[in-house]
Amino acid sequence: MVGMALLTWISLLFLVVAGVGSVAVAATRALRAWRTFKRFSRTTSAAIGEVLETAAEAERHAVAFTEGTEKLTAALAHLEQSRAELAVIQAAASEARSSLGALRGVVPRK
Repeated sequence: MVGMALLTWISLLFLVVAGVGSVAVAATRALRAWRTFKRFSRTTSAAIGEVLETAAEAERHAVAFTEGTEKLTAALAHLEQSRAELAVIQAAASEARSSLGALRGVVPRK
């Protein structure tokens, strides 16, 4: 009977040690998984933040490009208007020169 009781206590001790060991291994792995998840979450958040910052910068560049294009279009329209005015002034000056040249032909020279 004493041998049987000793065998029972040894079996019970083995069961407790195996249970505690299994729980310890599971807790260690769960803690490692949690830390890995937190590191992954931080890395992912940082990467997403960088992508969003890059997208915002690209948007700013696109807006600046659009504004620059609008300014260029307005400047080109103004240039065309100025060139049209210059053509009118040149035509008027040419007409005045021809009229003056005709008058010079009429006036006698010394």
